[in-house]
Amino acid sequence: MTPPNADAHPERSDQDGPSRIGPYRVVDTLDVQGHAEDARRRLARDDRTGRVVVLTLPHASLAEDPGYAVRFRAEAENSRRLTGRWTAPVLDVAPAGADLPWIAHDCAPALTLPAALAAHGGPLPESTVRALGAALAECLAVAHANGLVHAGISPGSVLLTLDGPRLTGYGLARAVSLDAGRRAGVLHGAVSSTLPPGRHADAPLRPQDDLYALGAVLVYAATGRIDAGPEALPDGLRAPIAACLSAVPAERPEPRTLAREFTTGATPLPESVRAALAAQAARHPVMVPLAPPTDPEPVGGRPRPSRRAVTLGALAGAAGLALGAAGAGAARAFTDAPRRSRPVPRVRGTAPAPLWRLTVDEDLDHPPMIWRGSIALVRGEQSVAAVRLRDGKQLWSRHDLWPTGNFTLLGRGLFLKPSNAEFSAVSVRTGKVVWTERRYDGSGRHLFFDAALAADGDMLWFLAGKIVDGKEQGQVVVAYDVARRRELWKAPIPLTGGTELSGQGVLREGAVLVPGTPGTLSEKSWSYLALDVRSGRKLWKRSYRGVSSVAEDIRMTAPGDLLISYDQKAVQAHDLSSGERRWRFTTEGYLYTAPVVHGRTLCLTDENSDTYAIDTRHGEQRWRHGAAFRSIAPMRYSETALSHTGRTVFQRNDSEVEAFDPADGTPRWRFAPAGSGQQSGGFSGYVTSAPGMAVVVNGATLYALPVD
Repeated sequence: MTPPNADAHPERSDQDGPSRIGPYRVVDTLDVQGHAEDARRRLARDDRTGRVVVLTLPHASLAEDPGYAVRFRAEAENSRRLTGRWTAPVLDVAPAGADLPWIAHDCAPALTLPAALAAHGGPLPESTVRALGAALAECLAVAHANGLVHAGISPGSVLLTLDGPRLTGYGLARAVSLDAGRRAGVLHGAVSSTLPPGRHADAPLRPQDDLYALGAVLVYAATGRIDAGPEALPDGLRAPIAACLSAVPAERPEPRTLAREFTTGATPLPESVRAALAAQAARHPVMVPLAPPTDPEPVGGRPRPSRRAVTLGALAGAAGLALGAAGAGAARAFTDAPRRSRPVPRVRGTAPAPLWRLTVDEDLDHPPMIWRGSIALVRGEQSVAAVRLRDGKQLWSRHDLWPTGNFTLLGRGLFLKPSNAEFSAVSVRTGKVVWTERRYDGSGRHLFFDAALAADGDMLWFLAGKIVDGKEQGQVVVAYDVARRRELWKAPIPLTGGTELSGQGVLREGAVLVPGTPGTLSEKSWSYLALDVRSGRKLWKRSYRGVSSVAEDIRMTAPGDLLISYDQKAVQAHDLSSGERRWRFTTEGYLYTAPVVHGRTLCLTDENSDTYAIDTRHGEQRWRHGAAFRSIAPMRYSETALSHTGRTVFQRNDSEVEAFDPADGTPRWRFAPAGSGQQSGGFSGYVTSAPGMAVVVNGATLYALPVD
């Protein structure tokens, strides 16, 4: 291999491209001589800011094709939707009508994977390949969770930087696929060599194809050859990479599983690669202009970066969907630098473009229920439907599931549908009733099913009662094995004063907490009865003075052994175990909707659309922010929601969804849904989180917005 040109003159063009591209001046090439490329990659400097960027340009044989240029630019714009710490941050995209399309990434200094192998003098160590595999697998997990197929993974699209790998090249295979029949030579480039063999040129790319491409790239990193088989790999890499290269798409592993497997034994970049990156940074340092930029027009009509942003440096980190130990391990393997977060690049204040939009048969009157981050169950007055979150496809819809209460997610891909005298288990994926339990119908000596309390995997806990002479005689808690469809135990509820239990139960530290009141309704205070989940044995019972027992949806548990309750203009925290009150916080407006908690921060919104962030340890306000739009309706229901990672706070008010930074309440963007089949005169719906996205419901329409 021949390493990139280390002595490229800053004023001279490379051999197959111009010296100036848009606002950027080419200073070096990242391509390796003799390596088949899907695109050209250059280092370039923005003379307005001094920033050094990585430019991706079309392959030389496609640069003059107007059709390909349009598709290249469209894929580049769509790449802004990619999030995650290992995705190269998009700085800018060529404006429409540019002679040469391009995309600028903020990740210099950087080496393509072929250049890194050249700098190292051969294949990378197994431990480095494992770290690379963990990072790229996490990147795919984020993309697939957002309903995106990368379709551009190749050795050239993987950039190694001092703080970890960065993935570029989004959509390059899709951009070139329409030209496959007449441009066979281009298809022998890097992207084509990472596509599954036998794939028809016009066939749409699938998530499983990304896994094959990942396997091919890791083979290259470990052997120096893109066409080497798994047998050429070290023993520790052979099995997981061979699974990626399986001829059967369904046998290729899930990205999250792969990320966890590769994390073990991952280590930093070899010193030779780090030295090459340091040398590149020395040759092309950031140069902040002494005078303001003179170019009157921002590129593509977008604002220029601020001077403060420039002085912060060109090596900004990327934030995204964390994958637990896998993501953290990959980060530690490549760098010991602190992880920094970045928002999805877009014009400040504007909402991200929806990943998809779907209108169903009727208005939805319940928030979506998310199953394993992949399917949303949505429910209207007369119908229930399942929507695949990856692409917004409606999987099924039924008009004959009429529950008498809320659905409950069970194990084995099922959800519980309660109805009079029975309950049924329904498949999330197909909507088919798998079985129906009729033993709790209240007839004879049978108990009658009342309401589900909690569920965990194959276990279900529910309330049941007994009818004697036409009258209800007390309640019991039943533990029910969903897999074997049998009762494990039942425990009577020791109540006085003839009161009944109601509301949702809570699973906590080996106990199911059963909600209720301690005695008579006149006491107007709330209690929890703790039962051992395995035996039903009573563990403890606590009452919480000042916590209303009138409604069942104004209480929640939170980390730190807390019971959070809200009523009128006050939210308060009690110690779950002792029953003692810890703090009380007062808002200006009435509280009609539930708060949300992430870590030690509680967020809630009052009737005035003021969102508060409260420290759950002491009840102190961290920040407060009002909505951009103030409703004048007599009853105002502004709700609060959190993204899946907790990195974004949402406020749903009468007109729109607003997103805030949870650290300080800084506004990020506003989203006002518009279109057919929705509530007129404003926004009336829900915001629910799933990995990588927020599912927004307004009337009969669902939107998936990429977040975090």
